[in-house]
This record gives sequence, C-alpha cells and structure tokens, in this order.
Amino acid sequence: MALNYSESLLAVITAVIVFIFTTIYFYSRYKLNYWKRRGVEQLPTRHWLFGNFKNAILFRTAPGWHLGELYRQATTDSPYVGFYIFHKPCLLLRDPEIIKQILIRDFENFSDRHFAGSQQKDSIGMRNLFGLKNPAWKYLRTKITPTLTRGKLKQMFPLMRETGEPMMNYIEQQKADEKGVKKLDAQELNYKYTSDLIASVALGTKMDSFNNPNAEFNKAVMEFFHGFKRMIALVTVFFMPELVDVIGSPMLFNSKFVKEVFWNAVESRERTGKKRGDYIDSIIQLKNGEQNPLYKFEGENLLFQSGTFFSGFESSSTTTAFTLMELARHKEYQDRVRDEIKKTIEKNGWTYEAFNETKFLDQCIAEGIRLHPPVSTIDRKTRDDYTIPNTDIVIEKGTAIYISLYGLQEDPKHFQDPEVFNPERFSDESSIPDAYIPFGAGPRMCVGMKVGQLHAKVVIATILSQYEIYQKLEDKNELDPRSTFTAAVHGINVEFRKLTT
Repeated sequence: MALNYSESLLAVITAVIVFIFTTIYFYSRYKLNYWKRRGVEQLPTRHWLFGNFKNAILFRTAPGWHLGELYRQATTDSPYVGFYIFHKPCLLLRDPEIIKQILIRDFENFSDRHFAGSQQKDSIGMRNLFGLKNPAWKYLRTKITPTLTRGKLKQMFPLMRETGEPMMNYIEQQKADEKGVKKLDAQELNYKYTSDLIASVALGTKMDSFNNPNAEFNKAVMEFFHGFKRMIALVTVFFMPELVDVIGSPMLFNSKFVKEVFWNAVESRERTGKKRGDYIDSIIQLKNGEQNPLYKFEGENLLFQSGTFFSGFESSSTTTAFTLMELARHKEYQDRVRDEIKKTIEKNGWTYEAFNETKFLDQCIAEGIRLHPPVSTIDRKTRDDYTIPNTDIVIEKGTAIYISLYGLQEDPKHFQDPEVFNPERFSDESSIPDAYIPFGAGPRMCVGMKVGQLHAKVVIATILSQYEIYQKLEDKNELDPRSTFTAAVHGINVEFRKLTT
C-alpha cells in the first residue's frame, strides 16, 4: 500500500514538473514569436529566458557592441529586425531612411526615450535633457540650449585650458625609459581630466584629480566612470528600464558629495555675485528667471542639470581617448594634426577662435566617433501605435526602438572599408552618409555636441603640441563587457615621447 502511495506521489510530482516545463516552453515560444506573428523578420537565435540579449545581460560582451552584433545578424537588406530582451519585444532599425522618418519627420510619436522607465524617478542622470520625457523635455530644451551658445563656449574655453595644466604636469612628471618613452593609459588620463572639468564647468569648483586623487569628490566621480554598480545601472536603464521602477533611482549614482559641492558653489556665487563663465552662472540665471510648471528651476531640478555635463563630458572623454588611440596608430594623420595645430596657434594663439580653424582635427574626431561611438545606442519608444510608411507593419504603443551606431557606422553598405580609420571620409569634398548619426538626429539630437567637440579638441591639441604618441596597430583594446558606454576594459596604453622641437 505504501509503495503504491509513493508511486502515486512520484507520478503526481512528475506530472506537475512536466506541466510546469511544458507551460514555460509554450509561453516562451509564444512570447518569442511576437515579431513573427506581426510579419517582421526576427533574429533566429533566441534563449528561452534571455531572448537575444544573453551575452550582454551576463556581461560577456559590451551591451552596445552586442546590439551591433544583432544588427549584423539580420538579413543584409532588412530595414528593421525584431529581437528580444528577455521576453520584451524590441525593434532594431537598420535603414537610414526609416531612421530619419522616425527621429525627424515623425518625431512627435517618438519624442520619448525608452531610457529610464516610465516614472522618471528623481536622479542626476534622468531628470535632465538626457532622460526627461515630453512635454517637460521640450520646455527644458528651450531653456538649456541658450546656455550652450558660441558665446558660452568661448567663456568655457579658458576653463578647459586651465584644467589641462595639471594633466600636462602629470605627464611631465612620469618616468621615461632609456629611450625617452613614457607609457600612459590615455583613457585613465582623460577620465582624470574630465573629473576636473566636470568640477570646474558643471559644479563651479576647482579640483585636481592628478595630484589629489583620493579627495572625496575625485573618488566619487571616478566611481561614476568605473563603478560596477553604475555599469549595472546603465544596462538596466537603457535596456531593462522597467526594473528602475522596482529597484529605484538610488542604484544609479551616489551623488551625495556632488550635491554638497554643487550647493556650496550656488550659495557662494549668489552671495558674492561673482561670475566665472561656467554652468553655475547659467543655472543661477535660470533659477532667478520666470518659471514654468512643466519644469521648475528650483531645488533638486537645478542639481539635475549638472548631470547633463556628467554624461556629456564622459562621452567627449571617450571620444578623446579613442581618437588619441587612432592617431597613435597612424603617424601620418598625427603629424598632419600636429602641423595644423602649430600653424593655427602661431596665427591665433591658444584662443577659442583658433579651434574653429582645426579642420583636419575635426575630421579625425569625426572618424574616431564613427569607429568608436561613445554612446553607441540610440533608443526611443512609441507614444502611440505607429504604421511604418509604405508597409502594413504596426509598431504597438510603448514598443522599444533601438538604433545601433556600431551597426550603422560600420556597415560596408554605407562606408567603404568601414574598419579602417580614414579621416578623409569627412573632408569637404566627401559626402557623409545618412548612416552617420553619432549625436542622434532630429529635435532630440545631442544639445552638447559643440561643447563636447571643443573638449576633445582642446585635450588632443594640448597633448600633441608637446608629445608624439604611439601604439602598435595590432594592439588590442577590448571593450569593457560591463559598460553600456564605450570603454576599454584594460585601458588604452599609449607611448608618449616628448617633442624636441
């Protein structure tokens, strides 16, 4: 009798297990065929749990690079392809014409980023132009754009130059080998410079990450660049923002000390009335101006605007490091840039106007961004159901839309020899393909493009005016698999040799 009971219990347990696994199997199969049911090509390799994003979720490959791999897995001429993050259906756009249609002509339906979730919880990285949703985003843009005009950049230029002094002193102090070569990590060098630049321009305070790296602020900002917690957070807010509502915004960035520095600067500036030409001046002007209930420049909202510079300067820091890497690998281009810098400085001095004449340096930076886009993923979501023009394909409301710059900007359909660093692609005689959109496109393209480019030009020009740099072409600079933004996992090791003339 006991034996029969045990056999019956075993049979029930087995049946339950079979039922559970069968249910999971058919549920997963149903969810992972969403795009097929809608008549859209979908990528074939789908994990029952992770969908097409397993390697990125498990940090085996850099998430942005992984999206580029998905781009390359699609049929060559596919204008778009469906894929899945876990069981969430996402659409990857591959045709520049459709991308322009969505980002520019039909912007109103795609004005919101998928980034950061539905509730837009308070955060130094969300409640600003980078992550804010409409209609607050549109109003905020009208207020922030005037703070980044040519005149404002001209005021920031001396601060960028001043920030470079500790960096050059640091390089000078490093020990050289018997051949006069100093081996430095160009990525880390730029992170430190950028930490000081953020402090100066966005927080109105002078810092020195090179000579005082253990200061509380410096440690906080370097954690912003390197911290594993933030890297996990970025993967979450870019690709799984639904989890932000569950986990909450404290996971994104510990801004306690940054808040102290910011508010001390604002209080001091308001008390003394002094102006420095930095972003704090603009923030105070916005604070004292007419307010709109859509987005009031008061309280934490003032601090959140500095987050625009955290993200923006991080991107231009990456641009600078990887462009230096490419110039270190291509001496002929490096020499041309150095010659151009020398001539324009002799003519104009170290002035803002001088950097408007460095055309070949502009080309090198543009090509560096093509090959190594700092923010390699553009994301949007549909506000309402949307029919793709000239098709019967309907993208449902709330669907996540992605554009891979690693995919588009390294596609041989758009760029000849796409893996080759060739600044001549961006000469005045060349036609730039629509697939080149490192700053986005349409009304939501990067508002800080000019300040980021100026940052990169100042650092590159400052270094190349005093040093020759070198890296073997065959050296590998692997991407950090933990980082949503472009970053080299082992740094960018470059040889520096002091110029003698």
